[in-house]
Amino acid sequence: MQLAKCPLRCRLTLTKIDCGEGCALRLGELGLREGAEVVVTQKASFGGLVLNVAGSRLAVDHRSAHAIEAEVRA
Repeated sequence: MQLAKCPLRCRLTLTKIDCGEGCALRLGELGLREGAEVVVTQKASFGGLVLNVAGSRLAVDHRSAHAIEAEVRA
């Protein structure tokens, strides 16, 4: 499912990042890469998200949130 549609405070595993090579490179530098474990901690009214990635808070815009696929971890 798209990261933008994932529930709050659930552990997720990123499965696909499809936002273009430059964007994916930058997100990877920030720790958002396939296989990374994240938690959506906040959803903004403009569609952006705040994520917890390895203990760090990271904000992604709505376009990136729709380009990232994730699955809920059991």
